[in-house]
Amino acid sequence: MRRRIICLIFAVLPLAALAQTKPPAMTPAEPHPEGSHEARTYIPGIEQFMTVIQVEHAKLWFAATARNWALAAYQLGEIKEIMSDVEDLYPRFKDLPLGQMLDDVITGPIVEVETALDAKDAARFAAAYDKLTQACNSCHQATGNGFIVIQRPSAPAFPNQDFSPRK
Repeated sequence: MRRRIICLIFAVLPLAALAQTKPPAMTPAEPHPEGSHEARTYIPGIEQFMTVIQVEHAKLWFAATARNWALAAYQLGEIKEIMSDVEDLYPRFKDLPLGQMLDDVITGPIVEVETALDAKDAARFAAAYDKLTQACNSCHQATGNGFIVIQRPSAPAFPNQDFSPRK
């Protein structure tokens, strides 16, 4: 038995070392070298990031309306993290300062949402959430994507998630 464990450890160690190795970063526009089998780092486009933000935005609404303040704070943290990634990877978009535009959303409406969540105030949350939603739509307008209109969600997209608070 001991011999099997030792063999297993020696078999897994090289794999663990490979998992710790980061592949060289390539920009989204950089082509994969012809015939190369090198690993590439995938960098999502802005639309993928925004879709994830939209999901988190909806989950934030359902968590807060269920008075699950811990889950709502978690969802808001996820939005902030994704927005920070977009700021880092795409500081400019269509010759606009996208990073600064997102920073304005983070320092304004998101702070209001955080304050409402900290206070566990449903009415303040709803007002702050609407301001956050409007900030998203203003950004879409400014970037020429005004056809993307975000609103309060009417039904959860994740029927397998329970948004009610745990005791």
